[in-house]
Amino acid sequence: MRVRSYVVETPVSEQVNLRQENVHVERRPVDLPVGGADNLFRERTIEAEERAEEAVVSKEARVKEELVVKKDIEQRTETVSDKVRRTEVEVKDERGNDALRSGERKTR
Repeated sequence: MRVRSYVVETPVSEQVNLRQENVHVERRPVDLPVGGADNLFRERTIEAEERAEEAVVSKEARVKEELVVKKDIEQRTETVSDKVRRTEVEVKDERGNDALRSGERKTR
């Protein structure tokens, strides 16, 4: 049995709405009489901050499934029949006419 794992890449795109704020100062000439002269000539500061959102993408590896691979083992007894061969070697001693076969020893 062979179990093969491989990687599949799927491109994903998502529409994300982001906000961006920009501050603009515009000067317009005006010629109007001032009403209510309280605190007319005082120093002051007006601040306006610009902000922008940016997309943050994060990925996390997730286990989606588990594989369980099992192997069943069975034992059986089987009778095998075949022919067995062996090589016999006969050694002839030239000093005498004795012949030796494989596995035999000469005795004196």
